[in-house]
Amino acid sequence: AQVIFRTSDGGQHWDVISPDLTRNDRSKQKWSGGPITGDNTGVETWGTVFAIAESPKEKGLIWAGSDDGRVHLTRDAGKTWNDVTAGIAGAPRLGTVSVIEPSTFDAATAYVVFDNHRLNDNRPYVYKTSDYGNSWKALHASLPTDVYLHVVREDPARRGQLYLGTERGVMFSTDDGSTWRALKLNLPTVAVHDLAVKDDDLVVGTHGRSIYVLDDLQPVRKAAEVMTMSIAQLFAVPDATRWRRGDGHWASKYGNYPNPPAGASISYFLKEKTKGGVTIEILDGGNRIVRTLSSVPRESDKSDDEDDTEGLKKAALPDAEGVQQVNWDLAWEGAAKIRGAKIDTGDPVRGPRAVPGTYTVRLTVEGKTYTSPLKVLPDPRGTVPQSDLDAQLAFGLRVRDAISKVTGLVTGMRSVKEQLSARAKALDAKKAEPAIGELLKAGEDLVKRIDSLEDKLHNPRAEVTYDILAERGGSRLYSRLSPLQMWAIEGDGAPTQGMQQVLAELENELAPIERNVQALLAKDVADVNARAAKLGLGFVIR
Repeated sequence: AQVIFRTSDGGQHWDVISPDLTRNDRSKQKWSGGPITGDNTGVETWGTVFAIAESPKEKGLIWAGSDDGRVHLTRDAGKTWNDVTAGIAGAPRLGTVSVIEPSTFDAATAYVVFDNHRLNDNRPYVYKTSDYGNSWKALHASLPTDVYLHVVREDPARRGQLYLGTERGVMFSTDDGSTWRALKLNLPTVAVHDLAVKDDDLVVGTHGRSIYVLDDLQPVRKAAEVMTMSIAQLFAVPDATRWRRGDGHWASKYGNYPNPPAGASISYFLKEKTKGGVTIEILDGGNRIVRTLSSVPRESDKSDDEDDTEGLKKAALPDAEGVQQVNWDLAWEGAAKIRGAKIDTGDPVRGPRAVPGTYTVRLTVEGKTYTSPLKVLPDPRGTVPQSDLDAQLAFGLRVRDAISKVTGLVTGMRSVKEQLSARAKALDAKKAEPAIGELLKAGEDLVKRIDSLEDKLHNPRAEVTYDILAERGGSRLYSRLSPLQMWAIEGDGAPTQGMQQVLAELENELAPIERNVQALLAKDVADVNARAAKLGLGFVIR
C-alpha cells in the first residue's frame, strides 16, 4: 500500500496512520505486460511503501521508505509526517528504499539503502543521517561501483560497526561506513537480501541459497584493532555450555544441516603465517593443562594399512594469516593409544569431559603468549551435583592414565625390539663367530621376554577386533581398560562402586607387570649392552 496501517489488537482491526507516502505517479501505476497477457509480478507497478522501521530509542519515531524513492519519518506515532527525501543528495530519484535501519545508540541516527538496479543502475547507495533526516551523508564512496545493495544493519554491540548485504555477498565497516571490507569466508557469491545480528552472531539471508550464520562476531568487531597487532591476538572466548547431545536417529542425518560443534569457540588473529607454529592450551582452575591443540598434526596411532594422515592434518590448528576459529570440544586430553592395537569397545583417545568452572585459554605464537578466561557452564537441563561431576572427572583421569601407562610400557618395549632387530641385521654376516652368536642369542631371548610381557598388556596378535575374543585368555589389560574409560565419560554422574572396584582390580593387575617391564628395560637391556661393549661393538640399546 501507499500508506501505513497500525493495529493494536493483534491484527483484528487496522487504522491508517499516514497519508500517501509515495510520489503517486499515475504513469507508473498502469497495467503492465501485454499485448495478449498481463504481467502480474507487480514489480512494474510503483507507488508502495516498501520499508518501515520503528526506532528502538524513541517512542513514536517511525521511518518509512517507498519504492519510488521517498523517505518520511514521524516522531508522534503517525500524527504528522516529514518528507526528508530532498536532503539525500545523489540518491536515485526513483530508486527503491529497500531498508531503513534506525540506530540502537541514537534516536536521531538512521541508515538507508536505495536499490536502483531495476532502472539499469547497479551502483551502490547507502546514506546516514544524524539529525532526524535533515541532512544525509553518503557512505558508499569506498564500495565497488558495480554492485547494488539490498540491506544495511547496525551492530547493536559496537557503535559504528555496520554490515551490508549486497548482490554479491556481505561487506562490513568498523568506522561507520567510511571504509568497507568484504566478509567472505566460506559464503558463496550470492545476493544477500537480509541481515540480523543475534546473540553475537550474524545471520545472513540469501536469495535462494539458504540461511547462513557467522558464529561469534568478536573478530569482525575488532578487525580494525587487530590489523595493528605485531604478531597475534587472542579474542575473548565466549562462555561454553556443557551440553549433552545424542546422536539422533539415523534418518535425521539426511536432509538436515549439522548443528554447530559443541564446545568452546576460540578465535585468534595471525598477522602472517607463523614460522614456529601455533599452540593453544586449556588450563583448569588449578593450572593443570587440560588439553593442548597444535598446528603440528599429531602422529597417527593407526597401523600402516590404516593411514589417517589427511584427517590429522585437518584437525591441526590453522596457522595461516588472518582470523582463525577453532573449537575445543570440552574434553580433556585422551589416553595415548598403542599404534595398531585392536580393542573390543571404547576409544582411548576420547578424554573425560571438563566440568563446569573457570578455565584459561593460552595461545602461544612465536614464543609470545596470549590468554583469555573461559567459563564452562553446566547443561541447564541437568541436575547432577558438581561434586558428582568432579568425582566422575577424577575417575576418568585415573582410567586414562592407566591406559597411557600401558601404552608407554608397550611403546618402550617395542623400541627395544626394533633396535635389537636393526642391530641383529647389521651383525648377520658375523653370526658364525661364537661371541657374536652369543650376543645375538641374548638379543633373541630378550625379544621373547618382551613378547611375553607385551602379551599381558594387550592383544598384539589381533588383526581385527574379534580376534581379541577368540584368543586364549581373551581381552588383555588394554582392551579391558578402554570400555571402562568409555563408561566413565558417557553420561553424567559419579562412578559406581562396581566401576571403582573394576578399576582397582585392573590397577593391581597392571602394577606387577609394570615392575617387570621396568626391570627388563633397566637390567636385561643393560646386560645385552654390556656384552656388546666387551666385544667393542656399537650395539647400544637405548
